[in-house]
Amino acid sequence: MLIRSSLIVCLALVSQLAWSGEQATAEQLLHKMTTALKTLNYKGTFVHIAGDNVESMSIVHGTDDQGELEHMLSLNGEAREVIRTHSLVTCIWPDSQAVVVSQSKPRNPLPTLDAAIASDDVYQLALVDTDRVAGVETYVLEIQPRDEYRYGYRLWVDKETNMLLRSMLFDQNNHAIEQVMFTSIMYPEKIEKSLFQTSFSENQVSWREPKPVALSEQPDRVQFENLPIGYKEISESYRPMPINDGPVSHVMLSDGMSSVSVYVEHVMEAEQDKSLMGHSSMGALNAFSLSLDDGFVTAVGEVPMEAVKSIAQAARLKLQK
Repeated sequence: MLIRSSLIVCLALVSQLAWSGEQATAEQLLHKMTTALKTLNYKGTFVHIAGDNVESMSIVHGTDDQGELEHMLSLNGEAREVIRTHSLVTCIWPDSQAVVVSQSKPRNPLPTLDAAIASDDVYQLALVDTDRVAGVETYVLEIQPRDEYRYGYRLWVDKETNMLLRSMLFDQNNHAIEQVMFTSIMYPEKIEKSLFQTSFSENQVSWREPKPVALSEQPDRVQFENLPIGYKEISESYRPMPINDGPVSHVMLSDGMSSVSVYVEHVMEAEQDKSLMGHSSMGALNAFSLSLDDGFVTAVGEVPMEAVKSIAQAARLKLQK
């Protein structure tokens, strides 16, 4: 009996050590992958699947002394082109001859992850399998949420380069909501700067560049009480909008993996369009809007409905002197 008990204890210790080693490896892989996404030179084609919509895109990514460079081009459906030069993003729709230039990064099919989530209390990491993507051997890393305020990810990471080759966003029932998968990829030593430029000239399109107000007129106008655990404010901007009579605040929140935008239209209750109140969704994207006495709040992000609702309800407007 003593021998049997000792054997059980030894097996339990071995199992615990194996699990600890796997966790350490998962964390290391996540750190390497987030670095690879930002620093590698790569050219490839990927498919983005969301519900019944399938989009194929080409991508070129590189870096220079000032940061990241990226050029994405849709290969099916409506023509679309996205060029990122450091913090400046240019979105081009040739069919409508429209261009939007912004300092904020638009939604990218490839997930943006902060390696710090490996040590927080809202996600659990594990290496769950190995697989092949685009003919390349990969590790499969799973990131499970610990509560109902965020989705989970399954990530396929190139064993050699640590590049993310496939990602799956899944809900609380482990159902896939969205997927991105490279069908081909290469890692050139050097990428020509001309690949990060559009072929359209200024007289071919209408440029729509939002003009922010002066920095002295951008006070901190929005605060939050009782946010879901893990979510923190990343940035806040304040500007007049040409399509609206009142100014709008935009606050970006993140838990290191999931991001939520909060828009506050600074108009009195009598002037608000309350037909937009409540919950709406499109694929993985959820939004929740509510009315305050002196502003209309909308929270939107690729997070569960419970998250956008809780974040919108946590918003408070500061009195301006």
